[in-house]
Amino acid sequence: MAVTIDRVIEVVEYHLEHGEAETLSIYDITSETLARYARQYKRINTDFEMNATMLRIKEQYSEAELKAISKGGRLTPGLSKVPIIDFSGDIVTLGVMGDMHAGSKYFIESWFNSAFDEFAKAGVDYVVNVGDVVEGMSHRAGHIYELDYIGYDEQKKYAIKMLSQWKGPQYFIDGNHDRWYIKAGNAGALIVPDICAELPDATFLGHDEGNLVINGAVVKLWHGEDGSSYATSYRVQKIAEAFSPGEKPNVLIAGHVHKAGYWPERSIHCVLAGAMSRQSNWMRRTRKANHAGFWTIKMCINNGGIAWFEPRWYPFYS
Repeated sequence: MAVTIDRVIEVVEYHLEHGEAETLSIYDITSETLARYARQYKRINTDFEMNATMLRIKEQYSEAELKAISKGGRLTPGLSKVPIIDFSGDIVTLGVMGDMHAGSKYFIESWFNSAFDEFAKAGVDYVVNVGDVVEGMSHRAGHIYELDYIGYDEQKKYAIKMLSQWKGPQYFIDGNHDRWYIKAGNAGALIVPDICAELPDATFLGHDEGNLVINGAVVKLWHGEDGSSYATSYRVQKIAEAFSPGEKPNVLIAGHVHKAGYWPERSIHCVLAGAMSRQSNWMRRTRKANHAGFWTIKMCINNGGIAWFEPRWYPFYS
């Protein structure tokens, strides 16, 4: 009687795992029969290994990744995933602003209004604000003479008046100027969370940093209290380097230094938000440039990643 392929595979693989003596006893065959099965197994082994390999590949990769492999996607050593060349997905548009310093005489209402006008034209889905929403109140000599709105209540009301013009979702972190009210001894004076509480569709994401997750992609907002660097890109490069592999965002949008720029770093789309305010006398005296303006960012998200990224910078000139 002819022996089936399944029988050959079963016996030989049992032999490979348990040895010859046990195989001969369990299957009641002779050494000559086992040797014959081994020769047959060798002949079919190529096809068998191919099928087994394909099954293992199918278990480890998604359908999209298998399609990428079939189109030439490479299995890169050290990476658990296959780069997928697919530039389709969900398109999301962000409106980006930072360092408003509402309440300061360096905040320009017409600039702010034009930003919201452009956001509307661009079809912005979410507005993100990377801190220093208000100017705050420091103990610096002469600072009070740089204020159009003085004190916590006045700056809060003014910021709410300006920000309430946007009728869609807004996401905020606070910055060092916002926290001056805490440092000045006003316990619990968290002005940006208080502003968000009075806006119809605003969310406070955190102090100095916070994450916004859109269709699985992580957009990190960052403020910080460090200073400018000689090379404009250096600061965001160092921030990007500081993330461990497991906590890297897809997009980093940073404020605080009043600089604008875009750099891809460590597969992170890094954006310096610029400033929604003019250069202050202090910045001029300390020879710090001020990049006034705002961004719209259109990006395509698929499988929790960024398929393409299209930032547009709108500068103000003064």
